[in-house]
Amino acid sequence: MNFPLEGNSIANNTLQYYVVKDIYKLTSKLNPMCSNHEITNTQVVHYPYDVKKKNNKYVKGYWKELWTVNSCGKKVQIPVSFYINNKSTTYILEDSFLKDFKTE
Repeated sequence: MNFPLEGNSIANNTLQYYVVKDIYKLTSKLNPMCSNHEITNTQVVHYPYDVKKKNNKYVKGYWKELWTVNSCGKKVQIPVSFYINNKSTTYILEDSFLKDFKTE
């Protein structure tokens, strides 16, 4: 996998790597018969807001992205929320996509 990913994610390469690992872990669990998962697109759906900067670096903020995964031909869009808190950024894979992730 090459970083940065396709699309317009504003997460840095390291953060993208961790999100990909979690997405692949989750999609593998949801579709255990599939071993071919691929991120095909990332897009920002809400640019950072509630932002605070210090020394020209974000120290507080929140943004949302939509990551598209191809899981053995099944395309699933996974919302990812990112939270900036001082020197770290955390993320949550929102579970709203689960209703669309039905395997045959």
